[in-house]
Amino acid sequence: MGLNLADTTVRLLYLYLAQCILGGILFFMFRHFGILYRRRFLYTWALSWGAFSVYIACTGVVALYLAHSQSPVRLITSVAGQMSCFLQVLWVLRGTYEMITERAFNRRQFKLILLALFCIAVASVILFSQNVQDANLRHMARVGSRTLAMGSGFLFTGIVVLRNQKFSRGLGQRMLAASFIIFSVYQLYYFAEVVVNLADQRMEVPGFFGVADLLLIALMGMSMVIWLLEDEREKLGRSNKELDMFLYNTSHDLRAPIASILGLTYLGRLEFEEERARMFMDMIEARIKKLDMVIGDILSLSRSKKTEPRMEELRLKDLVDETITDIKFNKGASAIELDYNPSVADVFVSDYNQIKIVLNNLLANAVKYHNLDQPRPYIRIGFIRSDDQVEITVEDNGQGIPEESLPRIFEMFFRASVDTEGTGLGLYIVREALNKVKGTIDVTSEVGKGSIFRIQLENA
Repeated sequence: MGLNLADTTVRLLYLYLAQCILGGILFFMFRHFGILYRRRFLYTWALSWGAFSVYIACTGVVALYLAHSQSPVRLITSVAGQMSCFLQVLWVLRGTYEMITERAFNRRQFKLILLALFCIAVASVILFSQNVQDANLRHMARVGSRTLAMGSGFLFTGIVVLRNQKFSRGLGQRMLAASFIIFSVYQLYYFAEVVVNLADQRMEVPGFFGVADLLLIALMGMSMVIWLLEDEREKLGRSNKELDMFLYNTSHDLRAPIASILGLTYLGRLEFEEERARMFMDMIEARIKKLDMVIGDILSLSRSKKTEPRMEELRLKDLVDETITDIKFNKGASAIELDYNPSVADVFVSDYNQIKIVLNNLLANAVKYHNLDQPRPYIRIGFIRSDDQVEITVEDNGQGIPEESLPRIFEMFFRASVDTEGTGLGLYIVREALNKVKGTIDVTSEVGKGSIFRIQLENA
């Protein structure tokens, strides 16, 4: 049994309504992205989706409610629909231009284009509107002009997206180019149907084209969002890389003058006999050493981030021996007992540089914050293997960490108190280094009794 007219009207109404709502959602979404990322072309793309919603709304009103009317309302609605369709294409092209050139489109030229499009929109609606026998010509003027404009505009934009280097390569870029080109072919098929019918031939439009409209619009919107997220991620990656390079080079360049200042303070103490002058030199030296410590930690963090992990078989004993060599001259280190019983089984697979950074920071912290007044200060290192998982523990009976500080100790520049020595970067560097080798770290601690840091390494 065939569909009655009421059923067809309701289905068309739902289809137009769905497209109109989708266009509105994409308008507000890209407007929000424009505010969030402060990129001009996103505002322009938002306007293109707003124009699309107006175009669909006008087309739906004319098709469903004003199809047999010759009233001024129909003419005005038709002109608004035509103009909105042209504006959608214009704003897509303008947004693409702004994205590629990174500058605004010339306002005077844009106003002239708007005026020309308005004249075309009015002419395409008024031409052949009075003569009923000119239905095919009227169809050509209205539907043909907008399908040709949309087909040509989106085809050009799709090719630009595919070939221009400004569009970051990835899934989003390929989806965006493909959706624009498919949509253009879809519109040009409509244009071909109009031309063929004008020549008194018969060319049917497939029945699924209405639903395809909705799917293609959704695909274009989704592709734009995916490409935008990929593009922002690429820009963020470049910015982070440049920032890391700046930090590394700046920190590296600062170490030479700091070393010179430390040398001068040493010579100053030898030259000055007055106790007060020597006291000032000691204060200068202490603050310069603190600055050197901060710069050293920044360099360590930068190296950790720049270095790509290289997995190899490591022996914990070798790493511990090297770390002890590095920190044995630290203040108080000689008074602390190292409790570690090496075993031939203490072998695992990870990145040497990252694990070395982790052990250096943990053992240096254990020495720095130890309690040397107790009978037997110690640092205990443990190794446990369970299948392909490894747990390395660093335990001490030092000062311990206040319970309220535990959730934040791995944050950048966090210190448990203003009187705490150090830069607040050490444990943050530990966590970042372990992230690079897909490891984790947690801590249990009690003030006055000490701390236990547990390192978990998978596939080790």
